[in-house]
Amino acid sequence: VVGSVISESQTAFVKDRQILDGILIANEVVDEARKFKKDLLLFKVDFEKAYDLVDWGYLDDVMGRMSFPTLWRKWIRECVCTATASVLVNGSPTDEFSLHRGLRQGDPLSPFLFLLAAEGLNVLRPSPMV
Repeated sequence: VVGSVISESQTAFVKDRQILDGILIANEVVDEARKFKKDLLLFKVDFEKAYDLVDWGYLDDVMGRMSFPTLWRKWIRECVCTATASVLVNGSPTDEFSLHRGLRQGDPLSPFLFLLAAEGLNVLRPSPMV
């Protein structure tokens, strides 16, 4: 299912795709631009702490635009929006508090949900060639 909704340019966390493919593709694009003396603008996005920053409303909007069923979206909202956390202070846990954004690392759904959030960026691309 993931491969059918995630663009071919996404190479991480998708079956039969390798994360290093993205690097190889970028190298091929640069080589091609040099070979034909074409102008090229290339940028790298650093996803440091990106799991912590995923906005749940944005994620739901992306799923809606990708025509995910309402019930599925409700289940996902229940999974992410009911998350709580506790912090150890001097070795003692604090009271639990609600989280308001982000995906939990270690949750089996998180890589899939992160892919969906990243896929939303493809909507901003003016053409598949960008």
